[in-house]
Amino acid sequence: MTEITGVLLAAGQSTRFGSNKLLAEINHRPLVLHAAASLSPCSRLLAVVRRDDMELQRLLNEVSIELIFNDRKDSGMGASIACGVAASKHSQGWCVLPADMPFVLPSTTQHIIDALQHNATLAAAFYNGRRGHPMGFGHQLVSELMALDKEPGARGLVENNIQRLTMIKTNDAGILVDIDTPEDLHNSAESTR
Repeated sequence: MTEITGVLLAAGQSTRFGSNKLLAEINHRPLVLHAAASLSPCSRLLAVVRRDDMELQRLLNEVSIELIFNDRKDSGMGASIACGVAASKHSQGWCVLPADMPFVLPSTTQHIIDALQHNATLAAAFYNGRRGHPMGFGHQLVSELMALDKEPGARGLVENNIQRLTMIKTNDAGILVDIDTPEDLHNSAESTR
């Protein structure tokens, strides 16, 4: 079985939320742990965090999630992806998920893993024709992933390799739902009741 590493991107600043959104609770459980559960089918899971986010580190340590530090000041999502991939560069692939996406079904992640284990270069779930997260990257892209830096994450890498993308149609609306503001959190909580 090939090792597919889950990379949870948790080094953001939560500026639009007003406080650390990853610690906000959904059904009495921190949002970040819902996102981590989405990556549970991966053979290894690591979270890319800021070194100064001690509360998040403590929480993730309590549930034995491996921590990788993004020490690049003012870097974007691309740098966090690069940090996570560099820390697991011998993996056969990666499922990358922003930590503010708590509603992705683990079964969706499993479909992406299956595609990567069958040598897909890129794999992504689609809901109603829209591409979502997590994104799957095969080992063929390791050098390009480690070279990423700022925003918009891996978007350019995906666009440059779009002809190599394995599309996975899903009924999982959670692949499109991220939490940026308290209103997003409130609205998602209302819709899941």
